[in-house]
Amino acid sequence: MNRQIGYITSAHLILFSIAAGYFFIAKISTAPDNPDHVNATHVIQETVLSAEAKKGKALFTGNCASCHNVFKIIVGPALAGFEDRGPWADRKKLYEWIRHPEIFMKTDPYTQGLRKQFDKMMTPSSHLTNEEIDFIVAYIKETEKAAAVQ
Repeated sequence: MNRQIGYITSAHLILFSIAAGYFFIAKISTAPDNPDHVNATHVIQETVLSAEAKKGKALFTGNCASCHNVFKIIVGPALAGFEDRGPWADRKKLYEWIRHPEIFMKTDPYTQGLRKQFDKMMTPSSHLTNEEIDFIVAYIKETEKAAAVQ
């Protein structure tokens, strides 16, 4: 009889430990400062992206995502808030940079600093139209807004 009570008590302790571990992990993975939470947020928020931002996401994935993320530094800088850095508030300069980074960099100290910081030259995307670049910008901005709401 005592042995059965011991087994039952052990089983309850094991189940309690599993449940507590599950809730602890769930709490951590949904914390706003957890990078995995940021990624999950964007998966959820995709349904609220505008048509332009959805086009931008596809373009971003095909042209930018191998080196950039909206929130994390990968090979190149994170793109959240990019218009507040460098000359990117001027959309014409952004178009020129994306299409011809090596030429643009010759006269721009900000992009020269990026090259030193990341020890890489951005790959030219001369095939992108102004409208497609605008779609990518819409995706970046809406992704930032969605994260800020969460």
